[in-house]
Amino acid sequence: MKASSHLFASALVALSMTGCVVVVTEEPVTLGNKMVPRVQLPQTQKTTPAYKQILYVDPVEGTDNPTVGQTETQPLQTITYALKQSNPGTVIQLAPGEYSAQTGEIFPLELKAGVTLRGNEAQQGEGVKIIGGGDYLSRTWAKQNVTIVAAEKTEIAGVTVTNRNRSGTAIWVESTAPTIRNSRLVNSDREGIFVTGNAAPRIENNRIADNGGNGISLTHNTAGEIRGNQIENTGFGLAIGGDAAPLVADNQIRNNLDGLVITHSARPILRGNAIVENQRDGLVAISESQPDLGTATAEGNNMFANNGRYDVQNAAKQQNLVAVGNQLTGDRVLGVQLQ
Repeated sequence: MKASSHLFASALVALSMTGCVVVVTEEPVTLGNKMVPRVQLPQTQKTTPAYKQILYVDPVEGTDNPTVGQTETQPLQTITYALKQSNPGTVIQLAPGEYSAQTGEIFPLELKAGVTLRGNEAQQGEGVKIIGGGDYLSRTWAKQNVTIVAAEKTEIAGVTVTNRNRSGTAIWVESTAPTIRNSRLVNSDREGIFVTGNAAPRIENNRIADNGGNGISLTHNTAGEIRGNQIENTGFGLAIGGDAAPLVADNQIRNNLDGLVITHSARPILRGNAIVENQRDGLVAISESQPDLGTATAEGNNMFANNGRYDVQNAAKQQNLVAVGNQLTGDRVLGVQLQ
């Protein structure tokens, strides 16, 4: 028998008195008076299963020690220490409690790429409180006071974040694409979330309330998606400037000084939002901004109601702002062409 490179088995099956024997061979072998060639199996590529390390943290019961943190019964004490032990794919699971300088945290908490910071998602971070702030040197805004700095593909989920320091921001997002979901960004001196550089975050299903400045600020060339949030009881619910062009969809924006203030050359897309009961205006467009409130092919479906002065005030250079398919009435708008 001649060796053939077209054979697709690498085992020789030899029948004997004891049964079936499988011989795996690297070289030709002789069975009786016949030479059987070595043949090759098709190679299968080895795959490494996705693996997420979970580090458990408890500010009361935990200890910062490299031998613990792998189980709920032996947790670490601080997020700060857990971040030092983390790698892409790590989930830092937080027990209920307060995480602050008094419990050993060092702010700002700078997340690593691909790390998830997770608390109580089912109740939007109730009982899992991260309180504090520290100096952060931003590439676009110089020194800031920040609680958490998000990183590329990080997830912040199920936590309550507060920065009461002067001009304090709860979460800083700069030129990265994190996800911030099912959380509470409340009672900070300035913003709940500041988005800058060319960041493109996904900010969804959060309660952003009672902040001294804005709920969310977006500047420079930012984009991303802001969806399904409650933004209330703050200065400007959303302050969108620079060349920012995020999708703002399905949010409840209520009881702020102004619902949305859009400046510079910003071009946000607004779809399906309820912008109601803001003290002054629902939406204000200034300078060269051009918010998209609906087109002939994609209606806005935004609801404006019971805002103190105007539902939409267009003070931008574009004298007529087109709004298609929204709940708006003519005596509640200024500089807007309703369709």
